[in-house]
Amino acid sequence: MDPQQTWTDMLDALKQNDHDEAKELARALLEWLGKGGFSPIVVGDESLGADWHRMIAAFICRSVVSRTNETSEESHRRTPATNVKGDQ
Repeated sequence: MDPQQTWTDMLDALKQNDHDEAKELARALLEWLGKGGFSPIVVGDESLGADWHRMIAAFICRSVVSRTNETSEESHRRTPATNVKGDQ
């Protein structure tokens, strides 16, 4: 896995409102980080330190998963009910 590319792709998916793709990428990055993989550089440059980049990446990824779940639930609630033939 290339965590930097995954991070970039996740942000791009969010910009394009592709919530399913963003959530999938966030989960993959969380799994990578959970297994001890190195973090992408998420803010500024490497001088912030690996621990800070890891914490920020994990927080944002968890937020993406949570928010995309909420967005998906809201969209299901907003979908208008269709009339069944014979209903008036």
